[in-house]
Amino acid sequence: MNKPRRKYKDYDESLLNIAVGLVENKNITSYDAEKQFGIPRRTILNKVKQKHTKKVGCPTKLPPADEQKIVSCLVLCGEYGYPVTSFELRSIVHDYLIKNGLSNIFNIKMPGQKWVRNFLKRHKNVLTVRSTNNIKESRASKSVKDYNTYFENLKISLHNVKPDHIVNYDETNFSDNPGSQKCIFKAGTKYPNKTLNNTKTAISVMFSATAGGEIFPPYVVYKADNLWTNWCANGPEGTRYNKTKSGWFDSYTFEDWFNTIIIPWAVKTTDPKVLIGDNLSSHMNINIITKCEEHNIRFIFMPPNSTHHTQPLDVAFFGPLKREGGEF
Repeated sequence: MNKPRRKYKDYDESLLNIAVGLVENKNITSYDAEKQFGIPRRTILNKVKQKHTKKVGCPTKLPPADEQKIVSCLVLCGEYGYPVTSFELRSIVHDYLIKNGLSNIFNIKMPGQKWVRNFLKRHKNVLTVRSTNNIKESRASKSVKDYNTYFENLKISLHNVKPDHIVNYDETNFSDNPGSQKCIFKAGTKYPNKTLNNTKTAISVMFSATAGGEIFPPYVVYKADNLWTNWCANGPEGTRYNKTKSGWFDSYTFEDWFNTIIIPWAVKTTDPKVLIGDNLSSHMNINIITKCEEHNIRFIFMPPNSTHHTQPLDVAFFGPLKREGGEF
């Protein structure tokens, strides 16, 4: 008759180290340690004899250095006022793996929920998950108190930061589709139509400027599969061009804007610098967070559903620009 297999409790690295220390110092035998800690005797003896020195459990998918970068990214996002969700974490990791040639780790897919749970468990001393209350559409509008709180916090965050080191950025979308317009026709015209040469093309532009008055070159993103040379001609000096399928900024185009427009400005000084803009998940990735740490840059995200009041470029620039462009 076969002897029933002994069942062992779950244990972590710290518990194993205690058991190994007691056996090494001959405080208890390996048999006693097995019974007391629920750890296989052979595992304890292997550690005592410096065999199988790897960490307990299944090896992690990502190297420790990469996991630490992800942890730092999540911590800083929380400090910026933009804690990420589980889905956004998976998206950030997926983006990081693709850019670093590691997409085969998860078979070119996003990490699963199980990986997220294990990742948070491994870093529970630094990271935690908290529930947030869903805001109904009827409560989406901001109160005076909400605005006052934001501006009080903004005042604290900008303390001792020079105006030339504060940047406001905003993305806006333009279209060559005029929509419905009022036009003058001959009285009695049954089907008033206006023939225009337009393709309903969407074009996004990122504008940015410092509080000291310096305006950075715009960054233009076309809705297209190819970027044609004649699309990149005759723009303002220093303008950069790119393309996406949607015509909106994604993590790749935002990172390129950050590297080509913001970093050349940021490297001129080691003083604290602040970027103020929308809290869009597509704007954040590990590479940007790492460079923020290197160049003493801090993001400040405006409250959701408030940019029509709190976004300086939206209120003072884009609004008048679009009204002027849409006038009859």
